[in-house]
Amino acid sequence: MEHVADKPSTWNYFWQQVLDPVWYLLFDGCNLTRELEGPEKARFSKLKLQHLQAPLSWELVRPHIYGYAVK
Repeated sequence: MEHVADKPSTWNYFWQQVLDPVWYLLFDGCNLTRELEGPEKARFSKLKLQHLQAPLSWELVRPHIYGYAVK
């Protein structure tokens, strides 16, 4: 499970891009702008990902992926 960047057409995505440098410094290298394309391009034999909105109070970290990959 990992929080990821929101869809590019949203205000949430805009604010993730703006706040990411400060977020990175404040939260020990954590990124608000992590993209989803990494696992899909890695050529796993099996990849099962689910996109969800976690029930968190701060909207910037609600977008998550959940799943597993087999090499």
